[in-house]
Amino acid sequence: MLISLILCQTALASPFCPWPVPGSDSKRFINLTVVQTIDINDEEIKVAFGGGNLGSGHEIKTAIKNRAEGQKILQEMSEAARRCDLPNMHK
Repeated sequence: MLISLILCQTALASPFCPWPVPGSDSKRFINLTVVQTIDINDEEIKVAFGGGNLGSGHEIKTAIKNRAEGQKILQEMSEAARRCDLPNMHK
């Protein structure tokens, strides 16, 4: 299942929204404001982000136990993005 995230950002939208990549031993983070697509299947979740022209984007893949775990990760990402757009984040 391919889920495209289209984010309509207001003039006050957060320019940087760090989110920790699940299972990352090195505490790797991605910026949620540049996420383009999320692909969830039964074995992994793939997040494409930061793309531009000529394939300049990046992709992370994280192993999951099942699709429900992928949906849980997607929910966590959505909640983190909402928190970044709260008005008090721009002060």
